[in-house]
Amino acid sequence: MANEALRGMIIEFLYCIYPSIVMELDIISIFYQYHRDDDIRKSLAFLVDKGYVHMDEKPHPVRRFEKQHFYKLTADGVQIAECTKRDNSVIPEGCQ
Repeated sequence: MANEALRGMIIEFLYCIYPSIVMELDIISIFYQYHRDDDIRKSLAFLVDKGYVHMDEKPHPVRRFEKQHFYKLTADGVQIAECTKRDNSVIPEGCQ
């Protein structure tokens, strides 16, 4: 249940800033107090695989061999956040 709730919180956060994009490290910094960074990254990867979140990878501006990841909610993700689409693996708090 913890993973589903974390995914739901990430969806809700991205919905609040939609249609803006946000850097992965910013998302981690928001949720790190209560969740491990590995769990946050796995939840983001899961949401991308399900098509609820779009990930864009860009070269780091200073570190040549590193990439930065940016995330944005998709149309399906908006439907999850607005409770018009249900998925038991992603549970936004407002849809319970």
